[in-house]
Amino acid sequence: MIKDLTNENLIMLDFRAKTKEEVLNYMIGMLYENGVINSKELFAKDVFARENLGTTGVGMGIAIPHGKSKAVLKESIAILKLKKPIEWESLDGNPVSMVIMLAVPEKNADTVHLKLLSRLAYFLMDDVFRDELMNAKDKKEILKLIEKKELEVA
Repeated sequence: MIKDLTNENLIMLDFRAKTKEEVLNYMIGMLYENGVINSKELFAKDVFARENLGTTGVGMGIAIPHGKSKAVLKESIAILKLKKPIEWESLDGNPVSMVIMLAVPEKNADTVHLKLLSRLAYFLMDDVFRDELMNAKDKKEILKLIEKKELEVA
């Protein structure tokens, strides 16, 4: 369940950044501070290596960077909403205003990683859910939207 993999401490709203690197490094810090990863350096290396394989900007203003890493202690999701959209080389060519970072332990990489990505993609295909998520005004609202969506598809 996606709602079990995040909490208010892993959500940041109205973040000001000019580059994708700034966003990724900040989110890696969030994961580290919340005990999700045990090495910012190792996880950053894995996230940036994945980013270099091809864009994680899936379109519709959303990016889903992810890292499968030995540094990850427990699978988690961090969510960051930008104050102003930034360039991300997205599939649709549009800037990104919401970033959802997945952190997956390397040992669970194949199964957990793919399940998380496909569930998240399924949620984000729903125009109403995506719009509500993008327009959420606080962290609790984001968590409630995710919980509601999970109940709908359960």
